[in-house]
Amino acid sequence: MNIKLNLEQLQKKLIKVLDTNKFRFIFIFYPHIDLKEDIKNYITENFTNSNAITLDLEKKTYQDISNILYENDNSFIFIDDFFNVLSSPDLYNGFNQRRDKIASKKINLICFINSFNKDSFFKTAIEVIPDLLEFKNAIFEIEPGNNVENKLEIKEVNSSTYSSLGGLTTKSKREEIKRLSEKLKNVTSLDHKMYLYNQLATIYKDIGEYEESLNYQEKTLKLSEEILGENDLNLSLPYSNISVIYRIMGKLSEALNYQEKALRLAEKMLGENDPHLATIYNNMSTTYLAMVKLPEALKYQEKALKLRKKILGDKHPDLAQSYNNISMIYQHMGKIHEALNYQEKALKLRKELLGDNHPDSAQSYNNIASIYRSIGELKKALNYQEKAIFLMKKILGDKHPELATSYLNIANIYRDLKDFRKEKEYIEKSIKIWKDKGHHEKDISQAMIALMNNNINIKQQVKPKINRKGNYY
Repeated sequence: MNIKLNLEQLQKKLIKVLDTNKFRFIFIFYPHIDLKEDIKNYITENFTNSNAITLDLEKKTYQDISNILYENDNSFIFIDDFFNVLSSPDLYNGFNQRRDKIASKKINLICFINSFNKDSFFKTAIEVIPDLLEFKNAIFEIEPGNNVENKLEIKEVNSSTYSSLGGLTTKSKREEIKRLSEKLKNVTSLDHKMYLYNQLATIYKDIGEYEESLNYQEKTLKLSEEILGENDLNLSLPYSNISVIYRIMGKLSEALNYQEKALRLAEKMLGENDPHLATIYNNMSTTYLAMVKLPEALKYQEKALKLRKKILGDKHPDLAQSYNNISMIYQHMGKIHEALNYQEKALKLRKELLGDNHPDSAQSYNNIASIYRSIGELKKALNYQEKAIFLMKKILGDKHPELATSYLNIANIYRDLKDFRKEKEYIEKSIKIWKDKGHHEKDISQAMIALMNNNINIKQQVKPKINRKGNYY
């Protein structure tokens, strides 16, 4: 090869994902044009049971390339520059509208992106093909390695924290649920059925319908066990996903049980630098944080952050997730300066990579508001909380549980400002959402206590005062 690549590592990575007996969508970030051609040649020469086709996208419509995608089963199809798809409305709309037909073919789409364009790829992809990061099977990045021979290494990249499946808004996600549910009625393949179950579980979690999400995630796990057996590494993902849903629902012992199952499998069968481990470390941390076991939460989140930096570099949404979570742990520990520092890092990175109109940015606004409130800077707290609420309503709609949490947060700020009528207004809004959603008994209980205290404060505020002579004034 013109530029030395760690061939043993390349072979190991590619064997894991390349399989033209089923659909695969693979992205490779490369630092040099010659390296892209070398990888294409390497795949063609070493995976000889499959045909290899380079898809010419120059001045092409989706109709021009559709036959190549649909009529070449058991083939590798290379796209030399995936930005040709992202920059053509006809092409990216074709990928959006015909996604299921493409995914039903036995092809491996191998798409190259110059490393220089990595950040804009993540941002643009979410805008024009909203569910691309769920559609994909793997993203790899080639970069200098820390080895004696100074060979380039290929590393796997994890996708963002908030699923872009079905778009970013609750309305678009509900439309996707309807479409996928119809699709599910006619599916006979177990692999395809499991794929649709997992997508539905993800979307239901995003819109706050956790019972439905758990239902589909349990179906995913059951099918995975039937197909793979009970000790397969790939079970760690459904274990981890079920754990996340249980944590959100407040069922923490169940959450920890499933997360520990995921961790045992991953540590047994993965290398110490595998990106999936970072995700499991993160989920272990958030579970321990929910249980208010702060040293354990910080330990696992620092492991997640260290591994993510090693694998992903300094510019990736998953790093922002770890910054956000470390901030929350420090806030619970009372280390406010450290909490604010990490939350500002998270917000800066999210705005840079995902833009200001993204649920992850709203999460950072919410958490910064909480930090400012804890140190008595109420005007700043109110400003950030209003930004969070505006963004959540815009993206998630007006009935999402996370919006209810933000309503209660802004109610607390108004209480500190002695504006008890505003406080009451937002407490009642939060209770209404939680009652409609279910599984929020603890949240409702806390809100009802706040409402009771609020009524006392309102009565005291309007109670007529008496001067020393007994006259009202």
